[in-house]
Amino acid sequence: MSEEIFIPDSAADALQFYRSHPQEEESYVLLILCEKGSFRLVFGRKPLELHPGDLFICPPGQSIVAEEAGEDSSIRYMCIRLSSFLRSIRTGRNVWNVLMYALKQPVFHLSADDAWLTSCYYQVIKGKLATRRSYYFDEIMASLVQCAIYEVCVILNRDIGAEQPGQGSHRDEIFKRFLDLLSADGGRHRQVRYYADELYVTPKYLSGIISEICGTTAQELILDSASKEIRQTLEFSNLSIKEIATDFGFPDVSAFGKFVKSRLGYSPRSLRRRLR
Repeated sequence: MSEEIFIPDSAADALQFYRSHPQEEESYVLLILCEKGSFRLVFGRKPLELHPGDLFICPPGQSIVAEEAGEDSSIRYMCIRLSSFLRSIRTGRNVWNVLMYALKQPVFHLSADDAWLTSCYYQVIKGKLATRRSYYFDEIMASLVQCAIYEVCVILNRDIGAEQPGQGSHRDEIFKRFLDLLSADGGRHRQVRYYADELYVTPKYLSGIISEICGTTAQELILDSASKEIRQTLEFSNLSIKEIATDFGFPDVSAFGKFVKSRLGYSPRSLRRRLR
């Protein structure tokens, strides 16, 4: 499995994986594509039935119950890491439209051509996951997932319609600005209060928006973003461990090492050796 994506073989595996990454941890978006037959599920308290060409998108933190597909059905499951969607949102406003729209209307019907294209991405990603890990495996997987996200969003926005500047609720605008700040900051600030002050809202209000929209905490998004920035710096820069610690605002190398170990599983020096 890649950090970016997990492809389950059954509804039970899909729901178990989706539920095993709750609000306090890194969350995933669940996608279910019905290629043949039908598939029943309950989203929140709303019963839904998918038919051929239907794509179900379930943002993190939602209540979902599903039946196993029948023998005559062909159902594809995919769990994409929320941070992959968030990276796409920073560079493509239509991705934001889709994720927000899915909270209200989670089922999209695809044309035959669009369903075929979506299935192709599924097969390519599944095939790559089955290969032996080699150099640039994570980078290739991240690129494939990003391509799939953009392609799906292009398809779905034909129905949603492009969002015009100035539209959307205050809550949505705060969230979009938070993501912009998070991207620009590069992991240097790791407290919710910093971002709340920049957005002229209280930490509690900002945390409530993030939790409601993403199903994860603002603090977790901030730490996840910082972890990725640190990982890339360790892999690609020639800075010493001490210089990286200083650059990211840690008081000393010891504090930096504890953060990297807790978030990425290795000491900074060990992680750098594994990445290179």
